Amino acid sequence: MKEITSFALSITPIRAWTHIADLAAFALWHPSYRFRGNAAPGARVGLTFSLLRGELPLKAGAKIIAYERAHCLAWRTGLGGVLTLHEEYALDGLGEQTRVRHTITMRGMLSPLGYTVRRGLRSAMRAQDAALVRYLTKEARGSGFTVNRRRRRVRKAQLSAKGRS
Repeated sequence: MKEITSFALSITPIRAWTHIADLAAFALWHPSYRFRGNAAPGARVGLTFSLLRGELPLKAGAKIIAYERAHCLAWRTGLGGVLTLHEEYALDGLGEQTRVRHTITMRGMLSPLGYTVRRGLRSAMRAQDAALVRYLTKEARGSGFTVNRRRRRVRKAQLSAKGRS
């Protein structure tokens, strides 16, 4: 089963990709994902995601399967061959605008069950996309430059403060 959403942003692809590839910053905008580790080609990172509106947090490992600067970030997580989730953010530049395609693919023996939750998955993806748009819009208004060291330190402090509460 495959579900795709897409949206456009008024920032360059490299700027959007830089923020999406910052896995630690997912805690600032994503409603249910928390990553541990850094994105790099073939890297293994920790992922905690919430089910049932945050009532059921699950920890899993994820492997970065696509890492193309300014074009694509994708990871795979799951339970062996039973159920595997592939999630991808692909970016296409249109001048100063960026089109983002968000894809989630379910594979494995239990993937046919994905069709029963398709409406909920589509709704969750739209909420995730809206949260990303709000975050990137706020970041884009912050300065005309790419993420600098000071802003990264402030973001890191926000993340550590958020993790303690």
